[in-house]
Amino acid sequence: MKQEINKQTPLEAKVTEYFREHRDTIKLFFILFAVNLLIYGQKIFFYTLPSDDYMRFYGDDNTKMLITNSARWGQALLNDYIFSGKLQILPYLHGIVGIFCFTLLGFLTARYFARKNVWDTVLITLLVSATPMLAHNLYFSTNITTWLTLIFGLIGFLILQKESSGWMGKTAGFFLLIFSIANYQTIIQILTLMIIFRVIIRLTEAESFDEIKKIVAKAIFQVAILFAAYLVSYGINLLFLHYHHWSATHRLAKVNTGGGAGVYIARLKEVYSELGALNHFQKPFHLLYLVMAALGMVAVLWRWALSNRPWKIKILLLFLLVAAFASIPIVINLPILLGVDIPTRAYFAIGWAMAGFYLLQRLFLKPVLYPVTVLLSSALVLLSIYYITLFFDANIRQTEADIRRANMIVQRIRMDQNYQHEPIGLQIVGQQAFNVDGWRMKWQQPFNSYWAKYKIFRYFTDLKFHRMDHKAMREMQEYIMTHYERIEPYPGKNSVIVHHGNATVFLSSDKIDIALQKKKNLRHFPEGEKPDIHATFDLYIRDNLLFYEKKQCTKEDVQKRFFLRLYPKDKHHPVINGVRVLPFQTWDFRFPLYGEIKNGRCVAAVKLPDYPLEKIRTGQFGKRKLDWDVYYTFGKK
Repeated sequence: MKQEINKQTPLEAKVTEYFREHRDTIKLFFILFAVNLLIYGQKIFFYTLPSDDYMRFYGDDNTKMLITNSARWGQALLNDYIFSGKLQILPYLHGIVGIFCFTLLGFLTARYFARKNVWDTVLITLLVSATPMLAHNLYFSTNITTWLTLIFGLIGFLILQKESSGWMGKTAGFFLLIFSIANYQTIIQILTLMIIFRVIIRLTEAESFDEIKKIVAKAIFQVAILFAAYLVSYGINLLFLHYHHWSATHRLAKVNTGGGAGVYIARLKEVYSELGALNHFQKPFHLLYLVMAALGMVAVLWRWALSNRPWKIKILLLFLLVAAFASIPIVINLPILLGVDIPTRAYFAIGWAMAGFYLLQRLFLKPVLYPVTVLLSSALVLLSIYYITLFFDANIRQTEADIRRANMIVQRIRMDQNYQHEPIGLQIVGQQAFNVDGWRMKWQQPFNSYWAKYKIFRYFTDLKFHRMDHKAMREMQEYIMTHYERIEPYPGKNSVIVHHGNATVFLSSDKIDIALQKKKNLRHFPEGEKPDIHATFDLYIRDNLLFYEKKQCTKEDVQKRFFLRLYPKDKHHPVINGVRVLPFQTWDFRFPLYGEIKNGRCVAAVKLPDYPLEKIRTGQFGKRKLDWDVYYTFGKK
């Protein structure tokens, strides 16, 4: 009976045998996984949320945005049917999955290049998996679909490379590749870099025209497969757009295949000058990237120079090697060349580039120089660890501060003398960056992003609220206009106003202050006095205020833009209150900003600067010429 219980099924026997044969490899992988857990540990042991995660917390739908904005129909499906609802943002679990995926990506990359040496595997894995760009990507818990499908894409690619894979295996590999691209197109850059570095290695060792021909043909075929997978993914996305009657927006709409040679030349210059926008240690990173690349290229060209091939083969190889090296920055910065605005977190293909340059140095530099390669690579990994630590430290403090700030605002609302009960109508006016020290990603905090500022109150406070409707907003504005002369942005004294079951929080107060200032200024209009200048709009200058008046006035009279030019008395660029004053200034404006129409009379008031003016010029623009235009010189009667 015991023998029957202990007897293994064929599947169990195969798994057991596999683990026995690859015990050392599996052990090394999990050691590297543990190392990466320590490197990225702040992500999983502390709470960090970017604006996008606040927005999607507990399953806010973003299917349409993913398809129309980024052609990521695969990610949209996974978010809808697997990582949906409360499963969409789970920083701890998603963080562990992400770190596992990054480690496996690096480990499989080392295996792709047939590196079984322990030290090579360690360095290649860490150069790929421990980078600032992947730290930025890991920050977004909703990117779990990205991390998993990057693995799908790499496995699919490896299956396609395997000669023993039958047609079913290759078909499965191709579909894995398509689905990976449908989640995050950066997999194309990663795989293209892997192809390029493998081609460089094989070309450096090639001895004949036939061998070179086979290497190049295979590389072209592999790139063609990637392009075909992308076309299929893009075609499926078009079907989604057509089915839902949606249109391409933002990034997808910006992809521009036209624009002429000049546009692409300018972008190409940027491609070769852009080394990555980083929050910390940017210059050391850029220096290490350049040195790693230079040493890798020198190693290959040195081996080429010392080879005993015929000169025709050497010239052909030199051309192909230079072309391969020249293509690497293009692949890394491909979004720039396409004219697509992609954030730092999507440029993590640079990790594969650094691993590739390490490998070139390892293979083709003299053994005596190998310690230099190890030192450079280790320095890059160490610098990345410090970057990741600083990055997540700022993230943690920013998240804690923002959640605390949201609850302090709720406390302000409830302690207001006009507070009655909940649910309450809530209006949040404007945006403001409350950056903690070390924070550089201004849009990835809830109070500085329009798409997340209500979400933090929904999910991280106990305030029961609904968003204020237009009628309530108008009533609140009328209340503010009659009871306040100035509004200070949060945390100012009157930045939180409660009235009749509604609350308005002013994160910025520029617009309301203009309205309040306009009301205050218009009260000082010199009624019954003669104007200083008679014109289409009569002009009055009193106590540093410039008034415009037209007694018989219609809406059409104020539709055209007013121009106002100031000429300071001191023309030598004086500095007043810490601001350098220019000798000529343009203060053009639209009438609603400073004026109002009442009983057929138009009046506007503009507060002039505190420093002395020599003269002003003002009037209104017409279609082809100025409708009216006058000068006023101060001190001249």
